[in-house]
Amino acid sequence: MNKLWIRITVSFFIISIVGLCIMFFFVENVNRTTYESLSSQRLQEDSELISSLIENDTIDLNYKSIQPWIEGLKLSDSNRYTIISRTGQVIYDSEANSLHMDNHLDRPEVRSALKNESVSESFVRESDTENLNMMYIASPIQSDGEIIGFVRVSTALKTIEAVTNKIWVSLLVVFTLILIATLISAALLSYKITQPIQKINDVTKRLEEKDYSARINEPFPAELNTLSESINSLAGSLNEYVTEIVDQSKQLESILSNLITGVILINPEGKIVVANEAALNLTGLKRENVIDSDYRESLVPLNILRDIRHVYKYDKTINHDVYLYTPEETVLNFYAAPYYGQRWERRGVIVALHNISDIKRLENVRRDFVANVSHELKTPITSIKGFAETLIENDELPKEVEKEFLQIIFDESVRLNTLIADILNLSKIEKQQIKLNETNFDLTELVYTTVRPMKRLFKDKQLNLTLPEKSEHILFADKERVGQILINLLSNAVNYTQDGDDVEVRIEETEEFMKLIVHDTGAGIPEESIDRLFERFYRVDTARSKKDGGTGLGLAIVKHLVELHGGTITVDSIEGEYTTFTVTFEK
Repeated sequence: MNKLWIRITVSFFIISIVGLCIMFFFVENVNRTTYESLSSQRLQEDSELISSLIENDTIDLNYKSIQPWIEGLKLSDSNRYTIISRTGQVIYDSEANSLHMDNHLDRPEVRSALKNESVSESFVRESDTENLNMMYIASPIQSDGEIIGFVRVSTALKTIEAVTNKIWVSLLVVFTLILIATLISAALLSYKITQPIQKINDVTKRLEEKDYSARINEPFPAELNTLSESINSLAGSLNEYVTEIVDQSKQLESILSNLITGVILINPEGKIVVANEAALNLTGLKRENVIDSDYRESLVPLNILRDIRHVYKYDKTINHDVYLYTPEETVLNFYAAPYYGQRWERRGVIVALHNISDIKRLENVRRDFVANVSHELKTPITSIKGFAETLIENDELPKEVEKEFLQIIFDESVRLNTLIADILNLSKIEKQQIKLNETNFDLTELVYTTVRPMKRLFKDKQLNLTLPEKSEHILFADKERVGQILINLLSNAVNYTQDGDDVEVRIEETEEFMKLIVHDTGAGIPEESIDRLFERFYRVDTARSKKDGGTGLGLAIVKHLVELHGGTITVDSIEGEYTTFTVTFEK
């Protein structure tokens, strides 16, 4: 019996049965008592009536006189009538032979009538003659103020019981009908009451199952309607609250997943509960091996366990650099701090990891740049200073020597000027102080125009120069800067080739890209030098570069100019065989 309306109906049914049983026995008792009282009253009236008739008619108290007289009265057959003398002798009995009956003076009803000289109260006892429980009442017969006999009227209790049984049956039928009607009414009423409750319960179960769209859409009576409105209002509030939490959770998840800073959240038990993609990428760990794992096992490679324990123990933040080798060196800025709940209870430790490898590399590059600039400036300045001092201190130098020294001073000053110009140019490009003047131009025409003044260099080294076919290739870019890129690449090809080598310039065009390719069959580039090729002041062959007047900034300038156009530059080379530079522009 899980349904509420059934439990209510059964409870109401049991209460109804108990109530009807109590009422049934009460009514039956009242009916029995009332009927017995009525029977007693009727017997009293009959006995008094017969007694009065005998007194008025002055009937002699003998069988011959009494018997026909009583029979002439046509009394009720359901009662027994007995005429008793003053001495207790039975003169007449309507249902027994008076000659065989005992003396009745000791009968309770006779003694009561004799004592009170009036009709007796009713007495219930077993009849010695009939062997039945009967109700007796006796009334005295008087003559001249003296009692001369008694009229006794009695009736069998089975008559009363028969009537009472009929009443029992009638009451049972009536109460059964009432019980059935009550049961049906109770079932209907309880169902009507519990049906709204069941619907409300269904909605609350849906809310419990996180279906916050559940609503009660039916009107209910009185308090149930107020309850349904309250539940609808609660469901609306829950829906808004959960939606807000979900939005905030998604927002936080989106923020964490898109952060370049790695974030790891550790609960008070030391379990990792959050680790964003950046943290996994930086540490090289896998999500399935990290989430819900103990940090003392998962974060061992980072060498930060002692720092996290320090945060747990002293509730203080820690910040320092961590070095990883996977196998390349990665420098992470490690920051750990305690985090708290709304009531400022400590909830664990939050770890932030930020990749500062590029920053460290730039710091190294900056230091190298300062050292290289100092070194590059020092060499020509020292040379100029030395030869100038020699010229000043020696007035008697031969003209040929003096001219040679002056030529060296001039060459070094030119080199110094070129170096400073390249440094300033590179600085402007890096700071994006150069504005591109982008226009549509024919790249093939630019190649021929750029190569024209450089042909003497190729001729002096007997290099075989191959140029692209004269077909139109329109590019939207800064024509002057693209020319500068080409000059640097061609100069680099001239410097690192031997007499008789080949140099080729090609143009390849697709729907999306335009490629400018410079290929030579010169010395090539060692594999270990390719990654550093575009660094400032980096030279593959330092002696040859200085001999040819190179500053070590040409390819760095090329890279920055290409990137300024939104393009890319790649290099493919095998030492001793060839070198190919490919510049790709978006059309």
